[in-house]
Amino acid sequence: ASLGFDSMSMSMSIAALAKPIVNPSRAGRRAPARRVGPCVRARASSGPQWSTDKTLYGEEKIDLKEGERLHVSVPATSANMGPGFDSFGFAVDLENELVLERGAFEMDIYGEGEKTLPRDESNAIIAAVRDGYAAIFPDEKLPVHDIKFTSINRIPPARGLGSSSAALVAGLAAGLALAGQDLAAPQTKQLLLQLAADAEGHPDNVAPAIYGGFQVSINTGLPGMRKWVTQAIKLPTGMQAVLFIPEFESLTSETRAALPKEIPVTDAVFNISRAAMLINSFATDNFEALRYACQDVIHQPIRGADFPLKELIDAALSKGAHGAFLSGAGPTVLALTGGHGSDVDADTMVTFLAVEVADAMLAAAEANACAGRAVIAQPSAVGVACHKEDASTPW
Repeated sequence: ASLGFDSMSMSMSIAALAKPIVNPSRAGRRAPARRVGPCVRARASSGPQWSTDKTLYGEEKIDLKEGERLHVSVPATSANMGPGFDSFGFAVDLENELVLERGAFEMDIYGEGEKTLPRDESNAIIAAVRDGYAAIFPDEKLPVHDIKFTSINRIPPARGLGSSSAALVAGLAAGLALAGQDLAAPQTKQLLLQLAADAEGHPDNVAPAIYGGFQVSINTGLPGMRKWVTQAIKLPTGMQAVLFIPEFESLTSETRAALPKEIPVTDAVFNISRAAMLINSFATDNFEALRYACQDVIHQPIRGADFPLKELIDAALSKGAHGAFLSGAGPTVLALTGGHGSDVDADTMVTFLAVEVADAMLAAAEANACAGRAVIAQPSAVGVACHKEDASTPW
């Protein structure tokens, strides 16, 4: 499904969903009161209920037993896609995994960030797990001291591939699952989107991390009814994402602070017109316009000022890439190739063109003293996935 350079591995897993918890009735005894979260309470009084709603019963309020393992996977994401600042994003078939088991607290980390990320309760994943659980049981405190966490990271941090969003979504999803929620249910994903986008302040990474594919997201902005809404745009079959990942890191908070608070109308028109053309190009499989539709004047000129962004984009386009752009806040540069319905596993031309683009980007980076690596990946239709398995199962 993907080719890696410099020994970077990629994997994708789609797992079965956890079975619902059932409260056995007892003859002659009154059933215990339901524990319901704030989202369910709101539906009971002011909105519809879902046929898939379920809550936990009894004294045990953690849906994870001794001998079970909760496994969550979240894909990398590429946000903005040029003109779609804070609104566009798609998932890439490179993923992080989070595994939870009952036992004394540990935070094991493997892969990216294993030498720098905290291994105690200050880790951002732990806070997200607590927040996800509290969304269902606001009056309960999740006993994380009884849970062992293992984080397997393949998404490089601070490179514009949604590593922080993946950690946030993985943690929130795990917390919701521990509270007995089905991550495949539409209302659970809707709640997860609200929690994650509220925490991030923008939905461009978290929406595709949750739903997969190419997502266009907005906030309704209505007084008292602010909600995050996302819609999927068709992903072309056989499309490849060629990534040039520089060695240096770039923090989103720092690059965002450098952006202007106001922009000229001409710049707004420039981006709006190209954003519309980008969506139409994906919807119609008409990729000839993507070299223009991926252009941006709002954030890329500022975020790409300190490294050869233009040279990398020009190199990709010169070798046949449909379009190229800064991935998220950078510094990763992503070029789109393929997508005309070819079978990536059987069509060598698709692979050949992707390699040509990767080589051109590596050459441009070397010529401009920008160290990094190239990775050929694919857009992924799969978002966050969660399942339970026997803890003795090898993984």
